[in-house]
Parts: sequence; structure tokens; C-alpha cells
Amino acid sequence: MFLFDLGKVVLNYDQEATMKKLASALNPLTALLIFAKKDEFMAEFKRDTELLESGRMTMTQFFLRLQAKTGLKLEEQQFMEIWQSGYEYYPDALAKIAELANKEKCAVAANLSEAQEEILRKREDFAPFTQWACSWKLGILRNSKEFFLKAAELLNVPPADCTYIDDREENLAFAGEAGMKTLLYTAPADLDKLL
Repeated sequence: MFLFDLGKVVLNYDQEATMKKLASALNPLTALLIFAKKDEFMAEFKRDTELLESGRMTMTQFFLRLQAKTGLKLEEQQFMEIWQSGYEYYPDALAKIAELANKEKCAVAANLSEAQEEILRKREDFAPFTQWACSWKLGILRNSKEFFLKAAELLNVPPADCTYIDDREENLAFAGEAGMKTLLYTAPADLDKLL
């Protein structure tokens, strides 16, 4: 089974651009204060994102917490639309993965919230991913050997039968510790090694 991380492999999430769009729904003074203390705010936002992606916070809780901290004047649905607009997809990589799916099962093993998984599963070009082992479901982020062991268990496949594909060497090291084969991803052509 081929297990894929998503970030910088099949998509990119532009958090800063998303935050700028959200800033337009803030009182201008509040937006200035947030951007004046941007590092502090982003560190707190990252902590909340980790809670969201590890399943310890729902998207509604995440939204309400952000709204309380910033005075965001949006409904949750509007927030989700802005959130989704931050994704940029890589069609060349997705096309290669569709080819790979003809050879072997492809799954996602990534840090994602339940809401993010739901958004991505609806995309037609994500159909080659037949199984999903996401951090929110596993209750643990991808920065440990345990994540990969739990992912293999959830997917009902021995770690030795998995090849994990990611652009980050530290994540590949954790997958390797769990007994998986790994492939460092730098470009869609790297996936030809698996065909």
C-alpha cells in the first residue's frame, strides 16, 4: 500500500493568504493588532490547529475560539469557504497517483482535521485515495513512530507492506522506525520509481 502525506506532495495550504482574507472580516484595529503581534498570534493559531488536527477540537470549536480571540465577523460556513480557498492542488502529482492506484492501493496518512478530510474526500481527483488514516481519527499527530503504527493498524495492513511518501525527511524517519519503506518526494517524477 502506498501512503501519502498531502502537504507539498499533492497540495499546498497557504495559511498566510487565508489569514489575510480572514483579516478583511475583522475590525481594522483588531486586524492591525493581530498583524503587529503576528508571531505570537500564529504560534497560538498553530497550537489550536494541532488540537483540531489531533481530534481534540472540532472545526466548530476551532472557529468559535478564533472568533472569540479576534472578533471575526463571519458565519462558520463563510469561514469554511475562506479556509478552503487556501488550498492549491498539484494536478501533475494527482495524475501520477491515479496511475499508481492502478497498481496498488493508495491511502492518505496525514495531519488533517475531520472537516479537512471531508472537504478533500469530495474532490474527484482524490478518488485514488481509497483509505484515509488522518491524525484527527488516530488522536495523534504525524510527528512520531506511533502515528505510523496506528495508521497501519487502522488501514489493516502490516507496516512492512507500506511505502510512505512525503517531502519531509523527519516524517520519513518516523515511518521508517515503524517498519515502513519510504520515498522522499521532491517532484511528481519521483513517483515513477513506484510504477
